[in-house]
Amino acid sequence: MSDPSLLVSNPSRTDPSVAPTGKQTYYVLAPVPNLTAPIDWARTGKRYADEILVELEKRGYPGLTDATEVRHLVTPDDWAAAGMAMGTPFALAHTFAQTGPMRPSNLLMENVVFVGSGTQPGVGVPMVLVSGRLAAERIIGR
Repeated sequence: MSDPSLLVSNPSRTDPSVAPTGKQTYYVLAPVPNLTAPIDWARTGKRYADEILVELEKRGYPGLTDATEVRHLVTPDDWAAAGMAMGTPFALAHTFAQTGPMRPSNLLMENVVFVGSGTQPGVGVPMVLVSGRLAAERIIGR
C-alpha cells in the first residue's frame, strides 16, 4: 500500500512490566489482504514488515528500525493456523457494504444471539463490547 492506515500501540508507556527495564514495547497493526490473495507470506511478510518500519520512521518514529531488538511478525498464515477463517481475525471485510449497520444482525434466529466482530456494530474492541451489550440486552429482553 502506498499510504497504509496503521495502528500503533505502546503498551509499555503505561505498563512498564511488558518490556525489559529501560525498553519499550510497540504493537503495530498494518492492513493486509486475507488469504484469497495469492501472497506467499513466508517470503513476503518480513519484507512488508520492513517497509512498515520505514513508513513509521517517516511518520514520526525516527530510529525505530535500528532500535528494534525483537520483532514478532503475525501474518494471515498465522491467523489461519489459529483457526481464523481466510487468515483474518476481523471477520467481514472493511468495505462500505460490510460496515456498521450493514453487518449481519446479532439476532439471526429467535433463540440464537451472535456477538463479536462479525456482527453489528463491527470490528475493534469498543465495537465488540457494544456487540456484547446488544446481545445481552436481546437475551434479557430490553
